[in-house]
Amino acid sequence: MILRKTTTAYLLILTSLTLIPVSVYLTTPTAHAMIPFTSYQDLREFIHANGCSNSIPMLYNRGALTTGPTTSVFGANSNSASSQSPTHSETNQQVSGVDELDNVKNDGQYIYTITNNTVAIVQAYPATDARLLSRVNVSGTLQGIFVVGNRLVIVNEIPGYSYPYYNGGAPLPALGTGASQPGNISKIYPIQFSGTTSLFVFDISNHANPVITTRVDVNGTLAGARLIGNDVYLVATEPVFCYGEILLPEQIVNGQVVKATPTQVYHSDVVDQGYSFTTIVGFDTTQSNPSPSAKIYLIGTTSTIYVSLHDIYLTQPVWSQSQQTIVHRISIDGLAITYQATGAVPGHVLNQFSMDEYNEYLRIATTNCCSQSGGPMPLAYAQVSQQETNVYVLDKSLHITGKLEGLSPGEQIYSARFMGDKAYLVTYKRTDPLFVIGLQDPARPKVLGQLNVTGVSDYLQPYDETHLIGIGQAGTDVAWENAVRFTGLKISLFNVTDPNRPTETNRYLIGGPGSSSPAINDHKAVLFDKTLNLLVIPVEITAQPQDTTYWYSYQPIWQGAYVFNITPDNGIIFKGGITQLQNGQLPTWQDNNLFITRTLYIGNVLYTISNNTVKMNNLTDLSEVGSVSLA
Repeated sequence: MILRKTTTAYLLILTSLTLIPVSVYLTTPTAHAMIPFTSYQDLREFIHANGCSNSIPMLYNRGALTTGPTTSVFGANSNSASSQSPTHSETNQQVSGVDELDNVKNDGQYIYTITNNTVAIVQAYPATDARLLSRVNVSGTLQGIFVVGNRLVIVNEIPGYSYPYYNGGAPLPALGTGASQPGNISKIYPIQFSGTTSLFVFDISNHANPVITTRVDVNGTLAGARLIGNDVYLVATEPVFCYGEILLPEQIVNGQVVKATPTQVYHSDVVDQGYSFTTIVGFDTTQSNPSPSAKIYLIGTTSTIYVSLHDIYLTQPVWSQSQQTIVHRISIDGLAITYQATGAVPGHVLNQFSMDEYNEYLRIATTNCCSQSGGPMPLAYAQVSQQETNVYVLDKSLHITGKLEGLSPGEQIYSARFMGDKAYLVTYKRTDPLFVIGLQDPARPKVLGQLNVTGVSDYLQPYDETHLIGIGQAGTDVAWENAVRFTGLKISLFNVTDPNRPTETNRYLIGGPGSSSPAINDHKAVLFDKTLNLLVIPVEITAQPQDTTYWYSYQPIWQGAYVFNITPDNGIIFKGGITQLQNGQLPTWQDNNLFITRTLYIGNVLYTISNNTVKMNNLTDLSEVGSVSLA
């Protein structure tokens, strides 16, 4: 990456109370680095010199940490999952071997699911013995779970909040109560309470009586978490406010406070006026009294993260006319967490699938949009006249090795997937161009092929090395409105055997306008198993009333899971739908506790999971086997 003279671009950060103008300065060195502060005074001067010149003063306190967990027992004692557990599905992961936080897990005998902000443990196999065994409660809002051996890891969060405070020393009285307002108020400050993220580890050797072994509290809100082997990694971020004492993030491990010192805080030479402390914590979940490893980085607000087997990539979007994404690479080797490199690319990433590590390179797809008229114009990268998509290849030092820019001018990127030495991108405006990008030569990415079809694929699921499944929306071009109209859900099967001539070999349409699926935006809602040729997604189907005169008038008529058999030879074959609603019952918000959000299989049983019920069906003919109430 080559950066010219120091450049200033302007950024707006949205807080809970106000917009704060900030700036980003990209410095001259081509090799960026992070270095620790030498003292508290050094840290304070850095933040106030670089991060507070244009911001509004803020008072700052931390919210109370979470209280302890409780366990409710519903069934008889139960042993750990047997080594003879049948074949079973796992969470749909981006990177093999890197488990992702989700609200449902299974180990081949037991299902662990978040329901009503608790974790229910269900004996699921064999289906004839299925029952609710216990329920684990922890305070805060549950964000997801991991299961590793006989350990259950629960991640929760207590979000931050704020309220106005005037300089007279007392909160403002409520308006409309008749109380007189205080006089001579020169300034009103928002008092900020930072969020807290906590990890609870339970021994589930006895599933009917989980026992807590470890609790780790970290200041900041959750940016992401991953499980690699027995090691869990958590990324939390909290803003740095420009008033009063600057409090460093703390950890509390089994009640013992671990305070950070300024010399343990690293800062980048990419100077940002929207600072946050990003803390990465890693520990071994199998240890009852672990010694977590933690590193703290003072950088811009961490956004999307991507994690490979050996690296965590933090992205920092720059919402200015230069529209860049700053990327920081942090290596992970067991509990060794080490900063490695910082780089920058034009544009912004869509989600975690916009990034991929392969053969010592990071590949990243971004969308760079047109510049706004007026305002300051200094840029680190050239402006573009309209929205366009780019692909960059970065080496381990995060220098740009190769680039492909200017794809699909005027269109927005909807999905990306990297598979080996190729990338597959979907952009959309009125048709769905599927681009096949060749990355065999990291220095020269190039378009190998392009396919234009109607509708759009919001998510791309690899089937094998030469086929892709697209899940998205069908659409029709409405020329007289200069727009497109979505007409329902669409599942596509793409053949990319010849990368120069990708084809859509089969498609399946679901429902009418307004039909939706969580699989469009959440890959963990997709159950796919190539060995079984199995694809299952939750869907909500809508249809137009018969007496309507408007195309946009529709109502929900069914919610549940659609089950497909999918092969390159036979295409997409609908096997049937499973619902937890009563026959003929229309889905309404009052019944959303019975909406299926996740599916999995154990042996020859398909499990569909809602907030209130685990339902079991035969995987072969979809006949009902039984159900377990979670209510």
